[in-house]
Amino acid sequence: MEVSYLVAQEQVQGKIIKGIGGFYYVKTDDHDEVIECKARGVLRHQKIIPTVGDEVMIQSDNPGEWMIESILPRKNIFLRPPVVNVDIGLIVFSMTNPKPNLLLLDMLLVSSESQNVEPIVCFTKRDLTSTAEEKEIKEIYQKTPYKLFFFSQNDNHTMDEIIAEIGGKTAFMAGPSGVGKSTMANYLCADQTMETGALSRKLKRGKHTTRHVELLETKNGGFLLDTPGFSSYKISEMIEPEELREYFPEFPRGKCRFKSCLHKNEPGCDVKKAVTNGEISSVRYEHYLNMLDEIKKEHY
Repeated sequence: MEVSYLVAQEQVQGKIIKGIGGFYYVKTDDHDEVIECKARGVLRHQKIIPTVGDEVMIQSDNPGEWMIESILPRKNIFLRPPVVNVDIGLIVFSMTNPKPNLLLLDMLLVSSESQNVEPIVCFTKRDLTSTAEEKEIKEIYQKTPYKLFFFSQNDNHTMDEIIAEIGGKTAFMAGPSGVGKSTMANYLCADQTMETGALSRKLKRGKHTTRHVELLETKNGGFLLDTPGFSSYKISEMIEPEELREYFPEFPRGKCRFKSCLHKNEPGCDVKKAVTNGEISSVRYEHYLNMLDEIKKEHY
């Protein structure tokens, strides 16, 4: 990564792609360069901590000395790992070895929805399973607005379609281990000379090396968070019972008899009617009830 030491009296806008040891590395919007910066003292006094993913304004008064002057409003913020302004969540599961845990998948979808992140669902190892199993999963999620991708390890055409989805955006990966997230990340960021199999020095470091969050550039100007194992959040820590229904986009809105309907035991529930009619997947509905019970236990 080349670091620039130009001087600019005018402020320059860019994105923080890495932060380590009090230094922040900003990829500028107008030029293909990365600039090493420190945070202006006023930000520290305001207890504002620059974070990877931040859109910032930077300025240089002396050669080699760039300062972060201000941080633009954030779209969202995550704590594990610390990153902001995430646009897309690549939710990655395999069709087999391990078999997909669809409850976990739906929890990750809800987590993404609650943070204003667009989820894209990716199923790997397509060649190791049957068309009937793929059809079964498609029938569950075709009633949702989520984009689904099924592919095998060497299916570069589908991988290129996924790259097109994250062009110019910031994405993270989430999903269980052993599903091919590292192989997928290596392809998305192929220009960075990744090492498939052992992940890469960029994507996975030894246990004794310093860990820092970094955004890696994808092939078409997007960014991918450098950790393929993005943490899932405990649903009950994020969402109130009355909010959960809002994160199932296929549920009809405002048609139940009671405005406060939780779609469980209430009479005149339009969601339960839609499940009975096959308009909503019974699997997704059961997962909704499971999550609702979990949230209630924590809140009441």
